[in-house]
Amino acid sequence: MKKHSAANILLVELVLVILFFMLCVATIVQMFGLARMKSAYARAGSQAMLTVENLEECLAGEADAAAELEKSGFVLADGRWEKNEERYTIYAVETHEETEAGLLRTVTFTAEQNTGKVLFELPVVNYLPGEVSP
Repeated sequence: MKKHSAANILLVELVLVILFFMLCVATIVQMFGLARMKSAYARAGSQAMLTVENLEECLAGEADAAAELEKSGFVLADGRWEKNEERYTIYAVETHEETEAGLLRTVTFTAEQNTGKVLFELPVVNYLPGEVSP
């Protein structure tokens, strides 16, 4: 009779070990899924930031920001420029401030992931000097 009780204890131990490993596997799979989502979010933010930085350099030398945005693939919709990419959308809003010595132009870029989560907001400010009379 003692042999059966020892076998039963071994069987219970094996079941508990298998249960423990199943719980660990479930947690690990969930962590890998979360890491993949965060990686995709970071990749989209990085690509959007590179796109905006390239646009910033193009806008620095241009007097007409609207023409440069249109040339870069932006479309004017509801008073703001937007460019849809596979994983994100970039919005650009242009504002002007007239000064005595020239024009202060600000283009605010906002990148959103396709889920609606804002990746970043980056203002690009350029000063375009006007004609100054002596």
